[in-house]
Amino acid sequence: MAIEGDGATGVTGLPLLDLSEGTGQFDFRAVRIEPGGVSADHSHPWEQANYILSGTGRVQLGGAEHTVSANDFVYVPPDTRHVFMNEGDTDLVLLAARGPRTDA
Repeated sequence: MAIEGDGATGVTGLPLLDLSEGTGQFDFRAVRIEPGGVSADHSHPWEQANYILSGTGRVQLGGAEHTVSANDFVYVPPDTRHVFMNEGDTDLVLLAARGPRTDA
């Protein structure tokens, strides 16, 4: 499913564990960002843990910017603005776990 809004371009998400499954407090998804693509620039009241499977890019996280590549882990604290950018020639692919969710 395409992820749109808040500046997102070239981003596809694949839900692996939906809020309706399991405890209803966490969701888990695979995210693919095409070369030149950018995730939504946003924040939310829950934590987000991201594991980079492949590709290279940058993440803006709470006013700081970091380079990311395969096998990197990016923790996003609650209420922290973040955006992933693919600056490589191949897809930037990551797994994202978010929770505990209060919007379920």
